[in-house]
Amino acid sequence: MVPQPGPSQEEAVTGASQPNPTVARRELAVIFRALRERQKRSLEDLAAHLDVALSQASRLDTGARGFRPDDVRKLASWYRLGDAEETRLLALATESRKRAWWQQVDLPNSYRTLIGMEQAAVAVNEYCSSVVPGLLQTPEYARAATAASVLDIDAEQIDPAVDVRLRRQSVLSRTPPPQLWVVIDEAALARVTGGRDVMRAQLEHLRDAAARRNIVVQVIGFEYGTHPGGESHFILLDMAGDLPDVVYTEGLHGPDDSSAELDIRRYRRIWDLLRSIALNPRESSRRIASYAQRLAS
Repeated sequence: MVPQPGPSQEEAVTGASQPNPTVARRELAVIFRALRERQKRSLEDLAAHLDVALSQASRLDTGARGFRPDDVRKLASWYRLGDAEETRLLALATESRKRAWWQQVDLPNSYRTLIGMEQAAVAVNEYCSSVVPGLLQTPEYARAATAASVLDIDAEQIDPAVDVRLRRQSVLSRTPPPQLWVVIDEAALARVTGGRDVMRAQLEHLRDAAARRNIVVQVIGFEYGTHPGGESHFILLDMAGDLPDVVYTEGLHGPDDSSAELDIRRYRRIWDLLRSIALNPRESSRRIASYAQRLAS
């Protein structure tokens, strides 16, 4: 299979036009930070103008905290913006304070950020070492993987966690959908999760998904040996417009997200290397099918 190009920036912005408070908050932060830096104002100046603590000003500046409409009015006056631009930014502030579905469930903040930004991403690039990526999991596999992945999770928490994972998959039905490119270690295919029937159905689903126009699946074969991905799990989100790209990571210490330029560059280098050492999409599909056939026999 030849990988197909993902949606253009213009298409991605159109597809992401539904209300998204996470993206609205990040967009406001990008706009106001650019204005602050262009006018050579410091974070201390921002804190003093808004009459907030320096730590709070920093969170506004990075998009970790949302702007109130009153904050927007004060900053529009401070930066001498026109009425039309102020109105547009006030609309963004209103949207940023809404509660999307991923903000109405008990999730780590980094996971909420991932879901919100994922909804508007041009491309989702994911590496998994031992499990099938969440966007391509079947419900039965997701339930087994969730139950096995966290030591201290209560039984009643499994179904809500699985529901969140499956609701994330709706992004693949977006118009237009993002380009999803996943690289998985062969260990994820060999590790029988949920029993033979569940695993076989998952592998068949993965193989079928890889045939879709906007999805590429590559497998790093055991024959390659040790590689830089190791036991890590990360997702690189390519964002449209002026929104900064995001890297989301998971580990025993918990989830984390970053838009820092150094972090993005580091993970992009790793991502490019992992794609280069993995089997091509056609060979990867054959490898997936071989594991499904073993479980069926």
